[in-house]
Amino acid sequence: MADENGTTPESPEGPETGAAEGTGAPAAERPKESGETKIPPEVERALRKANKEAETLRLKLKEFEDRDKTEAQKLAEGKAEAEREAATAKQELMRYRVAASKKLPAELADRLKGATEEEMAEDADRLLEVFGAQKTQTPSYDGGVRQSARPTSMNDLIRQTAGRG
Repeated sequence: MADENGTTPESPEGPETGAAEGTGAPAAERPKESGETKIPPEVERALRKANKEAETLRLKLKEFEDRDKTEAQKLAEGKAEAEREAATAKQELMRYRVAASKKLPAELADRLKGATEEEMAEDADRLLEVFGAQKTQTPSYDGGVRQSARPTSMNDLIRQTAGRG
């Protein structure tokens, strides 16, 4: 199992230096204790190369794990964003439903407040009380010029045309 600095507990060598822990001398130049055999330089080079490759592979593995974690985080963030958008759309739909059922003008639908349809219906009733008295007069589409009063007799028509009545 590898520790943080890239060395393994079984080998006293560092991943890149080939030196024993606590000494600055390479493994091949160290004095040998009794019972140890000298490691040939070819084997030592192969061991260093294998250690470097193992470190590279450990880094690649960590990179892949981080990439997967990032994808999982992206998916979690996307899910949270989709849930927020769905809640907002649901709330907006509820506002327009209540506004339509109460015959509230569409301009006032965005002003409805409440978490439930009942709360929004109460708010719509209050808005209708305030703004309901200000109903606009529907225009007449009969064509022609609008006059305040039509003359009822021929004499009234003559007086109105002459500007006397």
